Amino acid sequence: MENLIRYAEKFFDEVEIALYRSRDVSANVELNEISMASTRSGAVTIIRGIKDKRLGLAIVDSDEESRVKEAIEQAVKMAKLNSPDEKWVSLPEPGKYRERPKPNYELKEASPDKLVEMLGKAIKLAREKDEHVVVAGGEGGVSWEERHIINSHGIDVFQEGGAAFFFVELVGRKGDVVTPGIFDFDARRDLNLDVEGVVERAVRKVSWAYSVKASKNEEVPVILGPWAIAGLFSYALLPAFSGERLVKETTPLAGKVGERIASDVITLYDDPFHELAIEQTIADGEGVPTRKNVLIEEGTFRGFVWDNYWAKVYGTESTGNGKRDLRSGGVNIGFHNVVIERGKRSLEDMIAEIERGYFVDGFQGAHSSNPDNGNFAVTANPAFLIEDGEVVGSSVFLIAGNVYELLKQASEVSREQTVMPFMNTMITPFIKFENVKIAGK
Repeated sequence: MENLIRYAEKFFDEVEIALYRSRDVSANVELNEISMASTRSGAVTIIRGIKDKRLGLAIVDSDEESRVKEAIEQAVKMAKLNSPDEKWVSLPEPGKYRERPKPNYELKEASPDKLVEMLGKAIKLAREKDEHVVVAGGEGGVSWEERHIINSHGIDVFQEGGAAFFFVELVGRKGDVVTPGIFDFDARRDLNLDVEGVVERAVRKVSWAYSVKASKNEEVPVILGPWAIAGLFSYALLPAFSGERLVKETTPLAGKVGERIASDVITLYDDPFHELAIEQTIADGEGVPTRKNVLIEEGTFRGFVWDNYWAKVYGTESTGNGKRDLRSGGVNIGFHNVVIERGKRSLEDMIAEIERGYFVDGFQGAHSSNPDNGNFAVTANPAFLIEDGEVVGSSVFLIAGNVYELLKQASEVSREQTVMPFMNTMITPFIKFENVKIAGK
């Protein structure tokens, strides 16, 4: 792409070209039947050029040189129409990258047949384990991406890699009881997905859900599962770590670096190189080297994350957290692989010590949380009642509060960690919170 950069430099003071090639394979199940299998591939090239602090942006769904040149010319026209951004400093400079992880090329050549086989196996296993279960939905998927980012300051970085995921949604119909949709999933950097484990865990939760228990207003210990944690934290907590929000004064964490904002059992960081990460990446969406960024260390807030633009506005350096939006072409501050450090005891041991409390598998309404202050109001569903150290049935209730107050109520994190490939990619244990106020429904 060097010749394309040279061409673009005729029009711009500085320019960046980002090329993304992708291949996605998927198969879906609906109501116990394989409903679709597909393979999609394509290329997207994004031009970002700056002339007299005026931004020109163009996207083309091709990597052909002639079409990329046309996109460059479109970006020139856009720049002329835009007003100058007086905060603009410059595109990033080259940095030192870690050694590129070795890709698993099996994923690049993956066939839908393999995923169809997995889903067929899941349907069979689920029906064998519980004749009342319907596999209401599910999907197996493999994604492969090649990224090449180059700019006029000398950045030239190429990455490639892939990931696979598998999930099912089960609904149980037994007597007069119809359970809520029960999810379970697996994600990793190879095709050895744990179909049996996914089905076994989901069927177990369905068996709990057949016994419906009324909820009431009370203050009890609550264990949140990975799906619930990822949903709540993605909307109520993680946006507050953005340096852009610090500049715009919309984060409740302003001025709190070094202060305790959570229980000391909570350590949270963004680590693109974690052993369980499904996308190990050496450079962010702007070509800036990635790194591990600690956000909360044993309850203490350690700092914000930055992309190139907002870091330079604030007078600091990018932390390698520029995330490219392939639909708009723009770059936002985001995360690569959020990790909550695990504990020493199992989920089973944590449940065994609860006289009365709940295990919450999922939240509804987390998207309406307010990251400006951390307030949230969610419905716990599915949720499971724990009595005398055992799960005895399912329930639904409301929780409203503040995510920072909730973090201070955390008392233990489990030994198990689960890779959540949805929303923000997250690796999280189960977390137990004490004295959580719930409202019966």
